[in-house]
Amino acid sequence: MARYGEQPAAEFTLRYELEGSTLRLTLRKIIEHIGFELISVSLPALVTVTSDQPESWLAHGNNGGDVVRLAQAKAGKLAPNSFWGEIHAVLPIIMAGHSGAICVQETTAFMDGTLLAVTGNAPRLAATLGTLQQHRVDGSGCYNMNLGRTVPNTCGNDQTLNLLIEDPSSVRFDFLAPTGAPLGWVDGAKLVRGRMPPVPNPYYHDRYIYGIRVDEPNFPAPGATFTQCEEIIRKAHALTGGASQLVHLWGWQFRGKDTGYPAVNVVDERLGGYDAMMRLKDDVRPLNADVSLSDNYDDAYRSSPAWDERYIARKPDGTLWKSRAWTGEESYIQGLAKYMEGPGTERVRYTCERYRLPGTIHVDVLSYYAIRNDWDPAHPASGIRNLRQGRYRVLEEFKKHGVDVTSEGLRYPYIGKMSMCWYAGGPSPCPFGGSPVPMLATIYRQSAMWGRNIPKGAGVEDIAWMLLFYGEAAHAILSGDVPMESITDAFYLAMAPWFLLHRRNIEGHSIDGAQSRTVLEGEDSYFDLDWQTKRYQLVLEGREVASNGSCTCPLGEDRMALYRTKAGLAEVILPKAWDAATVVAYRLFSDRREMVEPQITGGHVRMNLDARRPVMVYRNAKAAERGGTRSAIASA
Repeated sequence: MARYGEQPAAEFTLRYELEGSTLRLTLRKIIEHIGFELISVSLPALVTVTSDQPESWLAHGNNGGDVVRLAQAKAGKLAPNSFWGEIHAVLPIIMAGHSGAICVQETTAFMDGTLLAVTGNAPRLAATLGTLQQHRVDGSGCYNMNLGRTVPNTCGNDQTLNLLIEDPSSVRFDFLAPTGAPLGWVDGAKLVRGRMPPVPNPYYHDRYIYGIRVDEPNFPAPGATFTQCEEIIRKAHALTGGASQLVHLWGWQFRGKDTGYPAVNVVDERLGGYDAMMRLKDDVRPLNADVSLSDNYDDAYRSSPAWDERYIARKPDGTLWKSRAWTGEESYIQGLAKYMEGPGTERVRYTCERYRLPGTIHVDVLSYYAIRNDWDPAHPASGIRNLRQGRYRVLEEFKKHGVDVTSEGLRYPYIGKMSMCWYAGGPSPCPFGGSPVPMLATIYRQSAMWGRNIPKGAGVEDIAWMLLFYGEAAHAILSGDVPMESITDAFYLAMAPWFLLHRRNIEGHSIDGAQSRTVLEGEDSYFDLDWQTKRYQLVLEGREVASNGSCTCPLGEDRMALYRTKAGLAEVILPKAWDAATVVAYRLFSDRREMVEPQITGGHVRMNLDARRPVMVYRNAKAAERGGTRSAIASA
């Protein structure tokens, strides 16, 4: 029982359930006495490992993954997120172990916190694993409402509700003991991976996915009209040898990006209007390309014909949740539970039918704020209610129309519900002085797809090592003036290797000074990285398929892509099923392709490549005529 002085305030039961080597801890039988409400129960040290235990270590994965020997660790703790505090929104997995056992903690309640700390002084250090079990959202707290870095947090007052979290607190601990060599973080990650759901929709597995920022109100001219969008898609088609494309239009509505919401009934006339957009979608279908939209269900604008204050969320102080002016006009945040109980479902139907979506749509922000509270006293909603009655409802309504939803940030509550997210986030410095490891990729690789946003002007060549290490696709936002090397670098240095890499399980990982090796599924398959020089090599079945500034990647059974950022010799081994006498090759340009004679000796193809001039090698003339392949949308 919790007391306030001598007065009973709240009662609860911590229930421990042991099944084999798995321990589940839940918060049950909560009784709040008159005048009191239970906010949270902090359990920071449920598991402890000490540095005097042989080969002790700790690891965490929310920012991609880090591991450190406990004897070498710095004292500290995982810092709370500025938006959602102790919640590990991406991957709520922490681990610790020693030579005799390891413990894997998974915080399974979406609004509970994950706590990991190192305390003490060398040589006596202790790592503690624990959780913060949340029953209500603290109405007296101060919260970052994403109003800008210089804007102070918004605090509650005497009238602010302590929002009830409609999700029982729960955490899971799995204990493993070695039968041979000591276990490590990879063993724990494999255990978690084994219970993760599969990717819901395979459509995105082999797609070159990018966005085109077509317009914004402050653009003097459109970033790309619909005619220019078609030119970009045609050039990408030619330069990638007919690769499957999924193109999101960002800023297609009203006056461009972040205007008009929640209405979606007007297509920007500066871009060509509705008819031109629909022609674009139809005209690029023969190019193996799907054009879809980027929408936003979180933001609303007073100038919108669909503005309705009833659906705007409230901040802790009770005022309307006014957000930022992303492209000129101040935006407001919608409470998605009440919005989807109101006009949201009709908006979904209208969007699907009016714009004949190709089985997929990008809804920005939807996944980023998996947890977003609404302090509206008339319609209070914790992040859990907004998730289940709001955000999940968006997915469900689109699914009724055969449309799959992608979104922004990779988040734990969407695993098994959303197939592709724009990015995962991270990496960031480890507070314990640890070394990066691909924990997130090890656990989620069969459950979701994600990328890394490539800002305009950024060089993919400089970050390809990071994309491959963390299992990320290259997701770029293009415009009408995109240089062709931006397309070819993204496709050949990042996407082509990613097509081969992202469905292979990670089976091992080792660190030797600045060198790391990630062992992949398949014989003699690995990814080597030098963290000082950023030199890398991806080898699959004993064949190098990617290294710095170079790609020699198979694309399916009938094509191989050769690419170098600097002129030089490229060499690739022919697949055993190919007949050297029938092999053909083409140099690819943005408006044509030119046949080139491949040099084949002893089953090896050797070709001198010009800088950033892709060459596609085909099994035979029939394969060259067929080009890329189209993947059908799986049933949403």
